[in-house]
Amino acid sequence: MEGSEAALGPAACWGLLSQSSVGRLALSVRALPMILPVRYVVDDASVAISLGALGMPAAAVQDSVVAFAVDRIDDSSATGWMVQMQARAQVAPAASAAGDADGRSADLVVRLVPGTLAGHRFTLRPFDPGR
Repeated sequence: MEGSEAALGPAACWGLLSQSSVGRLALSVRALPMILPVRYVVDDASVAISLGALGMPAAAVQDSVVAFAVDRIDDSSATGWMVQMQARAQVAPAASAAGDADGRSADLVVRLVPGTLAGHRFTLRPFDPGR
């Protein structure tokens, strides 16, 4: 990452995650990388994600290793923060039972307990494509 940055501890990461409700989930679907915008809530030391009406089969995410990220950047000051985690996705029992004949759920809920959790506050330098 360009510019200055300061690492955040786990408590600060969870605090920032608790202030937001939209993040990005990165996973592999049929051996291709995919990044999806998702709604989420923090629940203890885990994140519950709604894959909503994305039509994702429960089998595509169950036990998958995924990445999840949330960030905020202020354009005027070029300052911001980011929190990201890597975790094994677990489909919530209620969501897996509510699927249709294809195993798809209208509101698939996935729980992430992070294996890694990292965050940073940062200031971005101006971008000069000619450098």
